[in-house]
Amino acid sequence: MFKSIRSRLTISYLLVVLLAMGIAAGLAWNALDRAFLQVLRQNLLAQARRVAQTVEAGGAGGLATLDADTPRPYSQAANVLPGYHTRVIDDEGVVVLDLAAADAAISGDTLSSARDGGLAANLGLYPPDGRSPTTPANLLAREEIQRALEGEPATAVRSYDWAPERRILYAAYPVRSPDGEVISVAYVASPLPRLALSLLPATFGWQMLGGAGVAVALAGLAGLLLARGLTRPLRRLTGAASALARGEPVPPIPPASTAELDSLRTAFNTMNTNLTAAHSALAAQARQREAILDSLADAVLAADAVGEITLANPTGSALLEFAAQPLREAICHTLITGEPYATEITARGQIVQLLITPLRDEDGRVSGAVAVGHDVTSYRQLDRLRANFVSDVSHELRTPLTAIKGFVETLQDGAADDPAARDQFLRTVAAETERLICLTNDLLLLARADAGRLDLRLAPADLVTCARRAAVHLESRAREEHVAVTVEPAPCAALALADADRIHQVLVNLLDNAIKFTPAGGRVSITFDHTGEQISCTVTDTGPGIPVDEIPHLFERFYRGDRSRSRSAGESGAGLGLAIARTIVAAHGGHMWVESTCGCGASLTFTLPSAA
Repeated sequence: MFKSIRSRLTISYLLVVLLAMGIAAGLAWNALDRAFLQVLRQNLLAQARRVAQTVEAGGAGGLATLDADTPRPYSQAANVLPGYHTRVIDDEGVVVLDLAAADAAISGDTLSSARDGGLAANLGLYPPDGRSPTTPANLLAREEIQRALEGEPATAVRSYDWAPERRILYAAYPVRSPDGEVISVAYVASPLPRLALSLLPATFGWQMLGGAGVAVALAGLAGLLLARGLTRPLRRLTGAASALARGEPVPPIPPASTAELDSLRTAFNTMNTNLTAAHSALAAQARQREAILDSLADAVLAADAVGEITLANPTGSALLEFAAQPLREAICHTLITGEPYATEITARGQIVQLLITPLRDEDGRVSGAVAVGHDVTSYRQLDRLRANFVSDVSHELRTPLTAIKGFVETLQDGAADDPAARDQFLRTVAAETERLICLTNDLLLLARADAGRLDLRLAPADLVTCARRAAVHLESRAREEHVAVTVEPAPCAALALADADRIHQVLVNLLDNAIKFTPAGGRVSITFDHTGEQISCTVTDTGPGIPVDEIPHLFERFYRGDRSRSRSAGESGAGLGLAIARTIVAAHGGHMWVESTCGCGASLTFTLPSAA
């Protein structure tokens, strides 16, 4: 309950107010008591003055009426009774006059009855030790009487142990003769309570307590309002700090009522602005890093010290889904050894090369690992294609070279002396040499095309004319195979922006391939079409068609289709014809594709930019 600042401020404020009220009440009480006593002194002194004036007005005769031989003793005990007790004392301390009006309350009968009734004992009129009344010598020794005898009115307050509940106020006023000489003293005594303020009404105390209670209540209310005013900005700052700690946006704190709280508000708003800016910068950097990771084609994963994956981009998540076990094993190997580790794993038919690097803390201990996976499937395929290419080229070169070498050795062994055998061997060597030259030219063409250095002499070329030239070039071959080759007329001018010689080579390769796979009595046709900015040319045969699983590989280098579909099963080429044709068409900015239905022939189509 008292742990909050507001309750502590309120309690502290009340304690301060109560302490101040207590001190002020004590001081005020003391001041009032002195002021009240001073008023009583003045009143009693005025009473003494009137007595003195009365005695002076009566003259010496009044004093002579008193029997000097029977002086009245001064009774101190009578002074504690209520009322004023007046005596006229001469310069020898003898009571020469006891005013009857003032002594009515303390006559001898009254005192005797008081003694007989036990009142004197109850009031402490006489000392417990039975001492006699005050002697004249003792009376003259009092300071106020001495001062009055010197002509100066004086007062005094005395307390007696035999009357502890009361005090006695004395006033002494000089009585002068007609010639101004002090001849006696009017001595007036009045009993007082121990505290002069006790003479006030009985309701005064309750009024004081009620006022003090109202003051305390008002002080508590004021303290509560003050504490609330001070703690409201603090609660607002506390709530804002809590929201800021949770990462929530916090609006600026409004100005506070005090300079200290306003300085705190300014510092908090500055901190909030700086933290917001820093948070925005960190968020932007995080988004940038996330965007970079997400855009990477490589798989990126991070693991903690126990091998749990803590970060993965989309490619890494896919890799983790399909190859979790080998991936975790590779990461654990790095965490255990503390050394970088490289390996390859297979996932969904892809070959991924992994490089795992350990992460270390400030003490050099392994605290995690980062794995980067790169898809090397295409590289591995390229390596395989390169190996196959070297193997195929070696095979294609070895066959004619072996034949040439055999024929040359035969001629060297004496066949050169036989004209018929020699001529046959020389024709075979020439054919194999031509085959080597064609193969070399094809490989050079593909190499230049791959390097982007295939020189094309672009000019408007009539595709119909190019097709007819190719048909004439293979006319003897078609006649031998009993295959009819027809070139259909174009519906409109089939002018393409192309290198006529290269397009002639493309058409020769397509026609040669179609004739090879068309049975005797079949037909190969060439048709044209004009669509927008492209001119298409289609070579269609009536052969057995192409199996669906072979279509994706038709344009691969050194790919040979199923020889059983060829009319002459023993006849085969190098497998570069379609690859060269597609490469030349692509160099012109065109496309080539194949359409086939097994048992219904095949159609190869290519497009070229129109020259119109």
